[in-house]
Amino acid sequence: MNQEKAEVATIGKEFYSPMFRALEKTRWRRECPEFTDDHFLKVGIGRCLNDVRSGRDWIQKAIAILKLSVTVSRFFTSLKSHRRLGLLGNIATLVRSEADENAPNSDDPFSKHSELDGFAIYAADGHFHGCSAHEEAIGGKRHPVGHFFGMNLRTQTMNHLDVGRPKNKREHDITALKRLEGNVLRMGEVNGRKVILAYDPAIYEFAQWKRWKQSKGIYVITRMKDKIRLLICDERVFDREDPRNVGIVSDQLGETNSGDILRKIVYVEPATGRTFVFLTNEMTLPPGLIAFIYKKRWDIEKVFDQFKNKLMENRAWAKSPNAKCAQAKFMALTHNLTLLLERKIELEEGISDTKIEKKRKQRIEADRKTIQKAGRKENPLVTQPYKAVQRSFQFIRWLRNSLLVETSWRQAIIDLRPLMVAYLS
Repeated sequence: MNQEKAEVATIGKEFYSPMFRALEKTRWRRECPEFTDDHFLKVGIGRCLNDVRSGRDWIQKAIAILKLSVTVSRFFTSLKSHRRLGLLGNIATLVRSEADENAPNSDDPFSKHSELDGFAIYAADGHFHGCSAHEEAIGGKRHPVGHFFGMNLRTQTMNHLDVGRPKNKREHDITALKRLEGNVLRMGEVNGRKVILAYDPAIYEFAQWKRWKQSKGIYVITRMKDKIRLLICDERVFDREDPRNVGIVSDQLGETNSGDILRKIVYVEPATGRTFVFLTNEMTLPPGLIAFIYKKRWDIEKVFDQFKNKLMENRAWAKSPNAKCAQAKFMALTHNLTLLLERKIELEEGISDTKIEKKRKQRIEADRKTIQKAGRKENPLVTQPYKAVQRSFQFIRWLRNSLLVETSWRQAIIDLRPLMVAYLS
């Protein structure tokens, strides 16, 4: 009977299997009978997934329900450990690589554009949440905890880059990015592959852009600040018959005060009529694709919103830099494991979140009507559905519950089907 029970496929086994495959490969693993590495990983991921008031609240639940060998002191000591942080970072990287490698081409919003074949495309940004209860004041103030993440816009995987390191005040984004090695900002991409980094205007420093481009093959796309002044030196010709360039007003070359040459692209969004001005040091792509890449940057903001408002990760777990990094890596790892599980469910069970897809299609149809009413042309890059980044609360609650009670795969799938069709009434 016990052997038969052990062989039953559960949501937990499927969810954690990429993590355990990575655990078998890592050189950071050690034998720690009191609090094993696999329990450390499961406790950290569970802390991300479950809506609990505190670390103690979660540890008590993990002991009572999941029967994990953990104490409060062991977990928080492990969060500070250099070895455990190295283990977690390696596991997170291996899981992200698996999620990147098995991503279906149909989910890639850029796959149909041959001009982008040689590019890896990422969004990156800073994300802040509240400090821990025991945070020490810096300059008389307890600062929010800042993290820097990268998101693969082709595959939707998340990667933690570093934790903010405030001194007398919050560390500015460009300061943190300059502190990181260029290879970190390449997100592990192979040499020779160009990397596009879409970032908000906090990334401004043109000399740094030049260094990244020349030494690391990293190209930046961002919004242009009002205070930036460019000496326009050329009007670039672009294909106005290409529907992807609908909304593009101009594509110009401009020189900065430091002598750097950048592209300035003016774009009017067809649905809203809003004007956007982009700057980039990428010189080959159609301007409509530059505007589209920046629009897709919003996907990372959706994941941040999910971290804070659906996973309730709105405060640091502990005060040490290692513990802060560990929390962020657990957040990225949880996102990527969930992504892999979603793909498996869609591929093997034919289940996707149709209620979210329906709402997205309704928004697109409303945009089309607005565009027609305003007498503007439709840009197909904007008015076609792409895979949703946000997960519904119903899916997250289903996953939490299925992991806590070790629901069998078959029963969990039966429970999930109606949740993906309609909202609970």
